[in-house]
Amino acid sequence: MSIKAKDIIKYMEELAPVSLAEDYDNVGLLIGSRESTVERIFVCLDVTSKTVDEAVAKKADLIVSHHPVIFKGLKRINEDDPKGNIIYKLIRNNIGVYSAHTNLDVAHGGVNNYLSSILGLKDIISLKDYKAEKLYKVVVFVPHESVDAVRDAMSRAGAGWIGNYSDCSFMTAGTGTFRPLEGTNPYIGTTGNLEKVDEYRIETVVSQRNLKKVIEAMIKVHPYEEVAYDVYPLEIKGRQYGMGNVGVLDKPKSLDEFIAVVKEKLGVKNVRVIGETNKEIEKVAVFCGSFDRDVMEAAKSKADVLVTGDVKYHDAVDMLEIGMCVIDAGHFNTERIIADRLAQLIKENFPEVEVIKSNMEEDPFKFY
Repeated sequence: MSIKAKDIIKYMEELAPVSLAEDYDNVGLLIGSRESTVERIFVCLDVTSKTVDEAVAKKADLIVSHHPVIFKGLKRINEDDPKGNIIYKLIRNNIGVYSAHTNLDVAHGGVNNYLSSILGLKDIISLKDYKAEKLYKVVVFVPHESVDAVRDAMSRAGAGWIGNYSDCSFMTAGTGTFRPLEGTNPYIGTTGNLEKVDEYRIETVVSQRNLKKVIEAMIKVHPYEEVAYDVYPLEIKGRQYGMGNVGVLDKPKSLDEFIAVVKEKLGVKNVRVIGETNKEIEKVAVFCGSFDRDVMEAAKSKADVLVTGDVKYHDAVDMLEIGMCVIDAGHFNTERIIADRLAQLIKENFPEVEVIKSNMEEDPFKFY
């Protein structure tokens, strides 16, 4: 059986909204067509010559990757250079590429959350606030007999969520007026006559990512030929997304003991460590991929140790000076776990397609 690429894209963008990506990032469908047929999905961290060859051998139709195959601006695509060769090979073999990068890092259920789960953390909160979801108020005017149908359709499309409450809306009764003109086909009334109709004003809150589909669902079931509705941007913010996480261990450990946990859970033999190994650890901060200096103060104040990757020398010196404990497990090792998670989620949500996870990926760094 098969699906369309747009079905996977819709799912991925519900999991990790594109609006969460950093401004410098390049996410979404980078190669291919939304309308292409997909029978096999190949999941990986990086789109490299190795993983592309693997995807070709497995007859994949779509690659879902964490790191974008096209990241920095390309001035030319030349088959004789490594990046150009990869792109040529993908297009020749009709393989699309969808990438979810920094948006997946911060998404609920994304890389940092999964890393926290693997390390056994509980009571997880954000390390540092990043973005809040933009909210809108949608108001629509509906005849009495269609109120339930319109309200239910909007709710099913994602409207009416406030915290852990769903189906939130407010209704007021009133009178709507309109005059159908020549060429119209009114649900109520006759051409040329001013009509006065008992209507209800339904208002509900909608997140930015659900706005389009809520309006489409509303219009689809509304009986009127021309639907009267308003959309207002709200100053209040919706769901909060953070950079990194902080969680608590089941019981305190020494830094040395926790280093062993990190190595076991991430399947690595070596990590870089800053701090005294006999220090007691209870609160753990995680920041997947490349360490960002912007979270240094938050990690210092909220946690006993930070698990991250790609710490630069001068940042390490500063961390040591302020007494931070850090476990640098590497960019690859703190993020490769998401390929397993994505493969699992896609299998669960799209049982009709074959999902293949790369088994060729490895850390580019070797330790001797």
